[in-house]
Amino acid sequence: MAKSKFKELRLKFHSASVIVTLLILILLQAILYLHDNQLINFPENLVVIVKKISVIIATFFIASLILRFTIKRVYNFFDEPEERIFYTKIYSWSLFSIGVFVVLNQLGVSLGNITLFIGLIATGLAFAVRDVLMSFFGWMVLLRKKPFRIGDYIRIGEDEGRVIHIGTFYVLLDKTDDLPEDYTRVPNRLFLEKSINNLGKNYFQDQVIFQLTGLPDSMKQTEAEIAKEITSLLERKDYVKVFSDIRKEKLCLVVEYLVNFEKKQTLRSEVIALVFSKINEFISVPKS
Repeated sequence: MAKSKFKELRLKFHSASVIVTLLILILLQAILYLHDNQLINFPENLVVIVKKISVIIATFFIASLILRFTIKRVYNFFDEPEERIFYTKIYSWSLFSIGVFVVLNQLGVSLGNITLFIGLIATGLAFAVRDVLMSFFGWMVLLRKKPFRIGDYIRIGEDEGRVIHIGTFYVLLDKTDDLPEDYTRVPNRLFLEKSINNLGKNYFQDQVIFQLTGLPDSMKQTEAEIAKEITSLLERKDYVKVFSDIRKEKLCLVVEYLVNFEKKQTLRSEVIALVFSKINEFISVPKS
């Protein structure tokens, strides 16, 4: 509901901006018409400024109209959501880049100067906005290599949730479906620096680790009983593992199982309570 309202408001904003831009362009053209027909004499400096502003506004207004009427065709040309996002962004940027070249050319800037200007800008931006560029490259990698897709549940660092949007600079992770406003923004550059755990679309492997102070002779029987009890709690009963292991040079009991993302916290609490109740008579668990 909130997302649909946001899209509706954004469409209204775009429509209003197009109308305002058109009115400004008409006003500037009216000033030039009155001056050219000597109905009103404006200062030459003002006329030159008005002409330059008119060229800039007209160029980007035409580019916006072309984009508005063709962006859906480009979007619908691809099937995958990630490809749609990537190619529509590239198409939009390319169209406006052409508009920038047209404006510079109309203002009297030569092709050589344009190339030099772009080179200087690119060099300056590379040093000034390194994090922004890293996020942009991260965005391209996410859309082309597809380590995860929209709708997947992922974990990166301490952040976890369902991917609801892959933006140019941020990936939005939704932690709960019941609260659409509850989401996390993860900068794209972090996906180049940290490992990504793709948890799937519905079920993923959760793991609970219990530190032990000892390993009694009856531990194998206890592990089997814990696995049986946990299986009765699960929707997916085809993957349950309970085993002893050494983690960070400490003896631990590891419990692994498949769980629906929305039920993760509830089931995790039940598993912890069950394990403690089962092993409490065999193992002395250290107090935290």
